[in-house]
Formats: sequence, structure tokens, C-alpha cells
Amino acid sequence: MNFSQKLGLFVLIVISVAYVYFSFFSSEGFHLNFPNNDSTPPAEELTPISGNEDLPENKPEKKHNYKTVKIFVADSNGNLRSLNRECDTEIEKSCFAFAVKELIAAPTSWEKSKGLSSEIPTGTKILSIREGDGNIMIDLSSAFEGGGGAESTYTRVKQLIKTAKANTNLPVYLYINGRQADVIGGEGIMIKQPLSERSLDD
Repeated sequence: MNFSQKLGLFVLIVISVAYVYFSFFSSEGFHLNFPNNDSTPPAEELTPISGNEDLPENKPEKKHNYKTVKIFVADSNGNLRSLNRECDTEIEKSCFAFAVKELIAAPTSWEKSKGLSSEIPTGTKILSIREGDGNIMIDLSSAFEGGGGAESTYTRVKQLIKTAKANTNLPVYLYINGRQADVIGGEGIMIKQPLSERSLDD
């Protein structure tokens, strides 16, 4: 190895030593840089979810509409007087039919405590109420005409007539077990149809 080669080797060694020194032993201290292999993405910020955001869209409540109907019962003196009932038009198909159902069921316990009563016999059932374009037919079970005597029969028919006429302007016909009730009760009380305030007149 001649002198030039020796000089070149020496210079190469000096450069290598200087590179190593300044790379790893600089004044900032000894430190190695390793590649970051953590591939986990940074956690995203989570937005708090309030009560119903993930729930199906809330449906608005149906607004209930009420119509006042009238039924007729007897007071302690035997006179007929009206009571109001509230018909929920969102539930009831017919407020006329609702009024007849309320008449058959009346009076309530509270109304009885106030001296109100009904001559419609317990066990009377509504077989059907058919509302056509021009008239209404009420079909009751035979229990409606049973027992109580002539005065009771007059009163119950009047209760039905007044209730019917207070809740419709259409002609109303009374049927018992599917047959038009032109005569009712054991006493054979005549009824003029359609029902009106004069149906029981002689």
C-alpha cells in the first residue's frame, strides 16, 4: 500500500468517525429514532347522544276530540232529566250509538247516590244499531220490554225516545229481537214509529 492509498484510507476513517460522533454523540445526548409502528388511528371524539336521537321519530299523539251527547234518566220524583256524556270521536265509530250504550248502562253509582234511576231493565242488550243515509234502527234484546208494569214501560220507552231525538235529527225506529216494536210489553203498549215525543200518544 503506497502513501496515497494510506492517506485516502486515513481520511475515510476520520470522516466515518466524525459522522458517527455527530450522529450519535452530539451535545443533545445519545438517542435513537425508531420508526412508529403503531397503526392504531387516534381515537375520534365521541359526541354524547341525548335521549331520543337514535330512536325512531316520535309520532305525535293523536288529538282526542270530544262531542257531548245526552241521555235521559229519572229523578227521585219520576221526572226525566238529561245527563251529559262525552263521546271520544277518535274511539267511537258513532256518537249516537255511544249515547244509546250509555243510556242502557246508566246511571253510574254516583248518579244513583243523587237519586237518579233508570227504568230500562238490567240485562237489556243492544243487538245492533244500524245508521243508514235516511234513518237509524235500534235493535234491542227482549229484556227491554220485560217486567215493571205499564208505568215502567212507558218511562223506559220515553227515556229511549228522548235520548234518540237529542242526538240525531234522523228518523229512529225501535226493533226488539229483529222485529219492529209496534207493540211492547205484556200490557200491549202501542208505539208509533219512527220514535217521537208523540209515539206513546193514544
